[in-house]
Amino acid sequence: MKKCVWIILILLFLFPVPIVSESSKIHLENESTGSGSFECVDGGCSIRIEPSPTKGTVLNLQGNGNKVLVYIITTGRTQLEFLQKESERTDQRSYLADVNQGFLINCKAICNAHTGLPHYSFNREILDSHNCGPYLRYIGNEVVRIQQKRRVTVYGQRFTCQYHMVPFNSNISSETIYVISEASNTFDVFDGNNESYNKTGHIVSQSYWESVEFEQQYRGPNWSRDMKSIYAVTTKRSCVCQNQPVEVSNGQVIHIQSPGYPDFMCPSSQCEKHITFSKFNGSDEYIQRALVTLEARAKVETDFSLVSKNFDVRFNADMYSNVSTHFLLEPVDKVTHNTPLSLYNGPEGHFNMSIQSIQIRKDCDCSLFKQKKYERYEHKIKIKVPAQCELIFCHWTIGSGGYKEIIVKVDKVRENDEVHIWNRNITEKYNSTQLKQPRKLYSAVSVGDTFVFFRRNTSGVSQQNYPSFITVSWITQSNVPLTTTPQAFISPNYPKPYNFFGNCQTLLVAPDNYYIKLNVSDFDVEHIHDHLSFYDGNNTSSEFLLEQLTGTHQNLTFTSSGNMMTVDFFSDGSHGRRGYHFVALAVIISTPKSIEVAIPSMKENDSGKNGKPTPIMDQFPSDDSLIDPLWLSDSENSTTSKTSNLQRSCSKHGFFFYLFCALCAVFITIGTLFGGFVLYKKLNPRKTETSFANEMIRFRNDDTGSVVTIEN
Repeated sequence: MKKCVWIILILLFLFPVPIVSESSKIHLENESTGSGSFECVDGGCSIRIEPSPTKGTVLNLQGNGNKVLVYIITTGRTQLEFLQKESERTDQRSYLADVNQGFLINCKAICNAHTGLPHYSFNREILDSHNCGPYLRYIGNEVVRIQQKRRVTVYGQRFTCQYHMVPFNSNISSETIYVISEASNTFDVFDGNNESYNKTGHIVSQSYWESVEFEQQYRGPNWSRDMKSIYAVTTKRSCVCQNQPVEVSNGQVIHIQSPGYPDFMCPSSQCEKHITFSKFNGSDEYIQRALVTLEARAKVETDFSLVSKNFDVRFNADMYSNVSTHFLLEPVDKVTHNTPLSLYNGPEGHFNMSIQSIQIRKDCDCSLFKQKKYERYEHKIKIKVPAQCELIFCHWTIGSGGYKEIIVKVDKVRENDEVHIWNRNITEKYNSTQLKQPRKLYSAVSVGDTFVFFRRNTSGVSQQNYPSFITVSWITQSNVPLTTTPQAFISPNYPKPYNFFGNCQTLLVAPDNYYIKLNVSDFDVEHIHDHLSFYDGNNTSSEFLLEQLTGTHQNLTFTSSGNMMTVDFFSDGSHGRRGYHFVALAVIISTPKSIEVAIPSMKENDSGKNGKPTPIMDQFPSDDSLIDPLWLSDSENSTTSKTSNLQRSCSKHGFFFYLFCALCAVFITIGTLFGGFVLYKKLNPRKTETSFANEMIRFRNDDTGSVVTIEN
């Protein structure tokens, strides 16, 4: 028991705990100023200055040869931060506490009566008025500004900036702290064993750290100078460069990442990795290439490069924002990476890259990255993709300048086909299903170069050994007239968020005797407030409304009854979304060339003689241009009789019309005969005395000339 008491006493001596005695004094958060002297009484005395939620607190201490224990109170933290080094001082000094920070000062029981009692004073002040930053800073995974860059003028006075950095929590102490400053400064770094290290430079780092101290004095009499900024952060990531040289054999893949990947940008990083490709010993039909797979996010002043003796492909924030793509290069000699003197936690500025040595057929070697560049404002590229290529990569660069609508169309799409389009504003990836329709997007004038990539990794089979064609074109305006070739239409700025207020109306016009078929492949607008309306014809009245879309939709199809359709897009000018993408084309209206109806002959022997239907529209001139070609193809290839096919394929409206006319004629004839018979009966009433006795009735057959006589 006595041993435990002694242990407790030793711990209390080494790690004093603040005790509020009867002589303690508390200054509340609403007190803007205060001062006083410590009383030398048994048990000591303490002064507590509560944190202010709106202002910083400046504490001035005059020890007068006495030591006082200084603690900093932080709102929301139960544990106080003991300033051990500052508690050893007996001179005059001052401290600046941040918003929501205060002080607790304890004075020992025995005071030096010869030098006087310790004295304190405090003021609440706005932090921006101070040249220095707050004394205590908790450092974690978010970058903290320790000192602000500013111009300072001193007239016959001096001031000192002091900073005390500690881990945000106990887990942070095992991480590495980075402190950077524009000027070369000296920092006192304390590790977990409380060992002190003096480190000087623009960048100071230490793993397993306990605290970091910094102090710099500025003095007159009259001068002006710039105070340099200081920042600090902790991280688990490694900033060691992957600089070991590597040799890549055929088919081998190497992986390279930026230092600090994936979410810490190492300050002033300069890495250079050398790569050697093994000598290619393949067939003369093949050529060696470097297949690069890249995922990267840009950040200003950060760049990386792929370099050889023939090229230097540099990626920076002027070229891309967020890219995930593939491309081919000649064998790469080295990969470099550079970052600025700054601290940043986040994915921006990082890359994850793989480089594979592959062999590709020479007749399938389309174009390398940045090898083909087109500067014209309006242009079209159309290339033939050989069917025998089991692997092909094509890459084109469209020069900056001018507002462009880029259209990509792939003929005979195969499984796993891919098209990537990217610049510093957009990144679009289309799979084989999406490429079955033309893809269209908008490119602004200020986005720099735009990169288009096409990949195919499946070859054709012998039964279908046909080449595909991929077409890339860019134009400065949309065409409203439609043909049987699908055309793509997009919202303003697609695929970036649209940014306009009002209505954007387009009238789609197909040729005569055609109707319009429209497929909405991508649709994302602000729900309820923005909408896209489709009207049948050129009238936007509500009775002609086919559909009004809002929110999010995919794969919707609409058709017009005639050769016109009006598309109207409305936006209220706020919260723009991705927008819409739809494809429209003209479809011919199926119109028969002629209609034949088989009518039985009124003469019994005619049916046996001819055996053919009688065309009732042969007197009308035929117009082959009105015949649906698909319908003609079906008729010609059918195995049934032409007459039967024609009857089944003719217009239903024409058939019912002529059937109606025939029935009307029959009913009119019957009605006429019946009316005539009734009228005859009225005009010639029957006479009862008339007898058919000895009457003779004779019939003559005009066909044979014979006469039949019936006698009664």
